[in-house]
Amino acid sequence: MNSEGLDKLDYAILHVIKDNARMSYSEIGEQVGISRVAVKNRMDALEKNGVIQGYKTVIDDTKTPEGVSFILDVEIYPEKY
Repeated sequence: MNSEGLDKLDYAILHVIKDNARMSYSEIGEQVGISRVAVKNRMDALEKNGVIQGYKTVIDDTKTPEGVSFILDVEIYPEKY
């Protein structure tokens, strides 16, 4: 599915979930004017076709006691630079 395959309701759903992907299908449906089942079906199709590629959690590490840490492994080849 590319942008040509999206209709007005798909764009409305994407707009609604852009800042809060944790909304329920019912809440999204209320905002775009369709049933929760229709929202689920459309979101499943958007995921299947790669329009929605995932969901993420954004953590403010200044508000957690230990912060957030991670390990990053980077391999570089000096001859490539």
